[in-house]
Amino acid sequence: MYESYFGFTGAPFLLNPDPSFYFDSRGHSSALSYLKFGLYQAEGFIVITGDIGAGKTTLVKTLLKDIDHDKVVAAQLVSTQLEAGDLLRAAMTAFGIPSRGDSKAELIAALEGYLTLLATQGKRAVLIVDEAQNLSRDAVEELRMLSNFQFGNQALLQSFLIGQPELRDMLLSRSLEQLRQRVIASYHLGPMDRDETRRYIEHRLQKVGWADQRPHITPEAFDEFYEWTGGIPRRINMLCNRVLLSTFLEEGDTVDAGTVSRIAQEIRAEIGEAPLSRKREADVEIDSQPMPLDGGHGTPVSITQGLEPLPAGATLTWPANGHTSTSEASEQPFILCVTSSRASTLRAAPLVRLAGMRQGMLPVRVLQFDTANGFHLHPEWAEHIDVGPPHFRLTLSGATSLQRFSGAIQLMDEFLRQHRPAVVLVQAGADSAAACALAAQRHGIPVIHMESGLRSFDRRCPDEVNRQMCDHIGEMLYTSEWVAHDNLSREGIPADRVQFVGNLLMDTIKDVLPQASQPKYTLRQLNLPTQPLKNKKGIAVIYTRAERLTADPTQASRLIGLLEAASADMPCYWPVDTSTLQWMQAHDLMPGGQITMLPLLPYHKMIGLLNTARCVLTDSTTVQEEATILGIPCLTLNNHTERRITVEQGSNIVVGHNASLITRALAEIHRGAGKKGRLPKFWDGQAANRMTDHLSNWLKPRVNPSQKPTNFAT
Repeated sequence: MYESYFGFTGAPFLLNPDPSFYFDSRGHSSALSYLKFGLYQAEGFIVITGDIGAGKTTLVKTLLKDIDHDKVVAAQLVSTQLEAGDLLRAAMTAFGIPSRGDSKAELIAALEGYLTLLATQGKRAVLIVDEAQNLSRDAVEELRMLSNFQFGNQALLQSFLIGQPELRDMLLSRSLEQLRQRVIASYHLGPMDRDETRRYIEHRLQKVGWADQRPHITPEAFDEFYEWTGGIPRRINMLCNRVLLSTFLEEGDTVDAGTVSRIAQEIRAEIGEAPLSRKREADVEIDSQPMPLDGGHGTPVSITQGLEPLPAGATLTWPANGHTSTSEASEQPFILCVTSSRASTLRAAPLVRLAGMRQGMLPVRVLQFDTANGFHLHPEWAEHIDVGPPHFRLTLSGATSLQRFSGAIQLMDEFLRQHRPAVVLVQAGADSAAACALAAQRHGIPVIHMESGLRSFDRRCPDEVNRQMCDHIGEMLYTSEWVAHDNLSREGIPADRVQFVGNLLMDTIKDVLPQASQPKYTLRQLNLPTQPLKNKKGIAVIYTRAERLTADPTQASRLIGLLEAASADMPCYWPVDTSTLQWMQAHDLMPGGQITMLPLLPYHKMIGLLNTARCVLTDSTTVQEEATILGIPCLTLNNHTERRITVEQGSNIVVGHNASLITRALAEIHRGAGKKGRLPKFWDGQAANRMTDHLSNWLKPRVNPSQKPTNFAT
C-alpha cells in the first residue's frame, strides 16, 4: 500500500523469510559460518538455536541458496511434531524416496539404499530439521541412529538441528548423551545490537530502492526501533511495516521517535505483550531496610568510608562468635564469597554450607557489602536458610553509585592486603562484584564469577557492563542458563573456562520450603485479618524494589493506580521496608482498594506467602525466579527482564505498566489459565553439589591447603 507512495520497488518488511533480504549481522554471519563449517565436515550434527523471530529460517534458506546442489542433496523437515516412526517417513518424503513397505526395517533399508546411491554418485545428503525443539526424544534418538549410516569411511547422512532455546535443554538430557557427543558445532543466534538494528533497517529499505532518504528516519527513531524490538528481526519487520503504513496514511515524509513509540505501544497491546526492551535501568537489588546484626550471632568489624582515604591502620577481623578466629583464618587459604543483596545471599547459602561439609574443600568465607539504604543480613530474615552472619562486612557511603563503586575498590584493596584469600567469588552484575573482581585481579588473586554470561545487550545499563567485566576477568565462570554459554562464546571466552551448574536459588528454596510459614499464622502475628485468604479467586503478592518505586513519585502514583485496579477481584499483600513506607506516606501514595501493606518478612514467611498466592506482581528478577520455581503465574511490571528463561520456560509474563495487558493476564489467572511454566534445566536443587564438585577439582592444582597465603600486593 505504502510502497508506491515512497517509490519502493517492493515491500521491504515482509514477515515471510526471504534470503534475498539476508542481512549479515555479526550473529547471523557467525551462525552461517557454523552451518558452512558443518557442510565442510560432512558428518555429525550442527545445532543452531535462537529465539522466535531471530532469523533462523532465513539463515537456513540463505544456506540452501548458496550450496552446490550437484554435490549436496538437501532436504528440509518443517513439521516436527513427530514420533520416531513418523520421522523416518517424513525424512524419506523430504528426500523424495518412495516407501515400499510399512515396517521400520523396510523404511530404514529404503533410506540407506538411497543414501548409498548418492554416495556412489559423489554426492552426500543433508537433512535440515527446522523447529527441532518439537521433536520427541525418541525421534531425536532416531536421528542419531540414522547418523550411523556409512559408505566406507564416509558418513551418508548429516543433520542440522534448528530450533528455539528449548532444544538445547532437551539435548542436555542424559538419555541423549550419545547424540550430544556427535554435535560438532553449536551456536545460539541472539538479537542484534543498536547499530546493527539501524543498519538492518537501512539494508532492507535499500533493497527496495530507498532513494533520497524518503521517508527520512531520524536518529532518535532508529533508537526507538531498537528499544521497542530488542534487536529481534521479526519484531523489527513488524514495527517498521506498521510505522511506514502510519506515515503513509498521514501523508508524511519523516519517521520520528514519537511515531515509532506510539505504533509500538499499539502493537504490544494488540498482541498481548509488553515491549522486550525499553529504557533499561540498572538492575540493582535493594530490598530491605538497614537492620543491625544480632549480637548473639557475633558481630564482624565494619569499616565505614566516604570519599576520604581509608584511615591508617584500619583492620577487618573475623567475628568473635561463631567463626574462626583471625589468627586461625590467616593461617589457612579460603574462598572469599562476596554478597551485597538478598539474591546473592540466598545463592551463597548452599555453597557455604556444602563447602564446609566437603573433606579437603577450602572453607568459604562471606564478605557482605552494606550501603546506607541497602540490604543488611538480619538473623530473623535468614531463619531456616542455614546461613550465619557474614565473616566480614564492609560498609559503603557516597551519594552516587560511582562514589560507592570507587569506595568499594578502595576497601577491597585494603582488605586484600590484610586477608589474602585463595580465590574471590563474585556474583551477577552488582557494582560490588565488579569492584571486587578488579581489585582481586590487581592483587593477582583468581576470580570466579557466578551467574555469568547473562546479557541484556544494553550497555547503558551499569549491570550489563559489570557482568561483562566480571566474565572477562574471571578464570572460571559458573552459569545457570545454557544460553549464557553462547553469549560467552561470542565474546571469545574459551569453553574450558565455563561450567553449567544450574540455579543456586533453587537449592535454597528447596531447603526452606518445608519450613515455610503458612500465611494465616504470619498475618495473625502481625495482627492482621486472615479473612482475605479465603477469597475464592485467591490472593496476589506484590513485590517492588525500593529504589525503583521511590525514584519518581509520578511514576509511583501510576503504578499504584494499576495495582489498585488489579486488587479489585483479588486481595493483594505488599511487603515493603520501613523507609519505603515512610516515603509513600510522605508523598500521599498509600494504596487503597484491597491492598494490605506488610513489613518485610523473614524469608521462610515470604516463601510461604508466595507459595499460596494465585499470582505475583513484581519488578524483581529474583522474585521472577522464585515464581517460576514455585509454579506461580508472575506478572513482571517492567518492560524487560534479564531472566528471559523465566518467560521462555517459566511462569513469567512481561506486562510493563500496560493496564490492558495486566487486566488480560489477571482475567486468564481468574479463569484458572494462568501461566505455570516448567523448571529449566538444572533448576533441581543440586546446583551447589555440582558447583562444589567442580570447584574442588578446579582448585586442587592451584592451591595447597597447607600453604600459608602470601601477600603479593604492591
